[in-house]
Amino acid sequence: MDNITINATDRSILPPPAELREQPVWLIWRKERDPDSSNGKPLKVPYYANGGKRHGKQGGIDDRGRMTTFAAARDAAVRRGFTGVGLALMPELGITALDFDNCVDEDGRLPPEIEQIASQTYAEYSPSGKGIRAFVRGSYGNRKSPSEGNPYGFEVFSSNGFVTFTGNAMPYTDILGLEDTIADLDALIAPLCAARFQATTQRSFDPDDFMIGREPKTGQTLSQMEGLLSVLDPDMPRADWIRVGMAAHHETDGDDTGFYLWNDWSQNGEKYPSEEALRTQWESFDRRKGSGHSNITMATVMKMAKEAGYRDTGVDSSDLRQQAQEATSNLSHVDGVRTPDGYSGKFPVHGASDPALHQSTEWYIKGVLPKADLIVLYGQSGSGKSFVALDMIGAVARGKQWQGCRVKKAKVVLIAAEGSGGVGKRIRAYCKHYGLNEADLDIGIIRVPPNVIEEVDVKELCTALAFVQADIFVIDTLAQVTPGANENSSDDMGKAIRNIRLITEATGATALVVHHAGKDATRGARGWSGIRAAADAEIEISRNDTGHLISITKMKDGDDSQQWGFRLNQVQVGIDNDGDIETSCVVEYVEAPPKPVKSSGPKGKIQATIMERARHCGAGTPEGALMQDVIDASVGTIPFDPVQAEGEKKPRDQRRGNVTRAVTTLCNQGYLITRNDRLYVKGFEPHYTSEHTVSLLDASASNCFKSDFEDI
Repeated sequence: MDNITINATDRSILPPPAELREQPVWLIWRKERDPDSSNGKPLKVPYYANGGKRHGKQGGIDDRGRMTTFAAARDAAVRRGFTGVGLALMPELGITALDFDNCVDEDGRLPPEIEQIASQTYAEYSPSGKGIRAFVRGSYGNRKSPSEGNPYGFEVFSSNGFVTFTGNAMPYTDILGLEDTIADLDALIAPLCAARFQATTQRSFDPDDFMIGREPKTGQTLSQMEGLLSVLDPDMPRADWIRVGMAAHHETDGDDTGFYLWNDWSQNGEKYPSEEALRTQWESFDRRKGSGHSNITMATVMKMAKEAGYRDTGVDSSDLRQQAQEATSNLSHVDGVRTPDGYSGKFPVHGASDPALHQSTEWYIKGVLPKADLIVLYGQSGSGKSFVALDMIGAVARGKQWQGCRVKKAKVVLIAAEGSGGVGKRIRAYCKHYGLNEADLDIGIIRVPPNVIEEVDVKELCTALAFVQADIFVIDTLAQVTPGANENSSDDMGKAIRNIRLITEATGATALVVHHAGKDATRGARGWSGIRAAADAEIEISRNDTGHLISITKMKDGDDSQQWGFRLNQVQVGIDNDGDIETSCVVEYVEAPPKPVKSSGPKGKIQATIMERARHCGAGTPEGALMQDVIDASVGTIPFDPVQAEGEKKPRDQRRGNVTRAVTTLCNQGYLITRNDRLYVKGFEPHYTSEHTVSLLDASASNCFKSDFEDI
């Protein structure tokens, strides 16, 4: 295949997937001579959009502050005559770039394992045209396996380095509509990483070490192990999740006690595959015995738990009984269930009629923003969440009603950590819309993003908020004040939320945290599920074909069913230095649009297998797939043991009937479309005069499928 030259001045190239476009992780690059290269191959050197060469700590505050969005980087590359644009993968993105070097042959074909990946997620040709780059979900580290001794080079970027972006998408991307798809393909990528990076991670073992494989147990009881797992996020990186399973397997000698401990804990995560899949993984741990590798023990889990904040009380029940007896021996009797007046313990018991229990909730916006520790406002990129946050706090700063809700006037500080360059325009637009002078708006702005993971920044932020006596502080966004943190980690995000709560305790101010929605917006905010659990209130900002919507999704001691519709109106706010009009947006409220119906998707293992086999057979292409091929392929993936057990009837092979019924269901539900003897994934079917659902049961008896469709 001829080399492909990508020109950064070509604005028609395909942009990156939507969730990457507005992320401030983009750079520009140009080719420069490598003085150390013997073959004359140039280097791809990254620069910031302002023309300065990238330097210093990658992912540090200075580095992040100089990176920009895709469109801004592309325009800078045009102005400065650079070769192209690229991006720096940051850990909070939860995205890995897979770089396959010299994998495209002269006829444009790919190795099967790369083709499988490239046909299910956004993938593009490298600048040379001889390699492929694909973007997938998950973190696979920052590692490299060279071409020497391998059919192609393989490198992964998750939280470091620099990756060029060409926009020269592979044919699959256009045909299958994958322009905005960043898929979770762990089942394909994890084995590939294990095979290619094994040589660089292999430990050397001493064959004479008698203790290898005989590591002692920690003696943890079941309840103690449950306590350790209770502070760990089951959606942790796969390698850590496997270690937890191995440790439980070792501690319980591989019996069902350990399996169900691991299984019950894993079920709390969104990545939970199935009990059957876990059972297969559990049984594989037996094969580790005698391999010359050390066993993973519960000591590893204890370390992980302590890093996540777990503290072993070490309390003995007999000591507790003695302490309780001593404490109550001198207490006088009281009526009701309460501790007596003058009780000095840390946890007094209040009677049901105690006035302290019947105080009304205080509100900044009644029913919307409570006077509490933590409120989370989240939404997808482009949903308008920052504008909504400003509109709400603007009402609080002015003491004016918000959407008919009473408002308590308060001092507000906005931490503009994301898009700080545009915050001035947003405020000008807001003031112009409401006929205000900017000086009369009681909102303070912090333009330097703090790192709420770092103790120094937490103390500095606390001091600044206390100095201005802030009642509410807005963090826009959580990702920008947790640089380098893993959003899926209970350790990193738990520490961030704890530190934010410490600030609220010290200052008495309420934290309103603006956050991103996850890849599946129906599952809530992005990252660690503990964020929602910690929030006193949660507000979702969504956008679909019917409009924008504000929804209360959680409200302690309040109504969590309220919704408001809105649209974003553009407002002219001034003229820039080049004489061009500057604009921003304001929120205008309209009737709440209907929420789109959520699709449950194909259900069950058989239906999922059929959809996967259908795509494999070509149902996700305009040519479609033969129905018989899809059914045959699906039947072949379902296990069947024909051996008759003693004292039981000979087993009947019912796989074909089950698959045929499942195909009928998928057709009737619209996931698959039938045309004569072919199947199509919805959206790829040829045009016909009418659409009907088809029952395949009768036709399957003769292995001949018919339909009511007629070609136009």
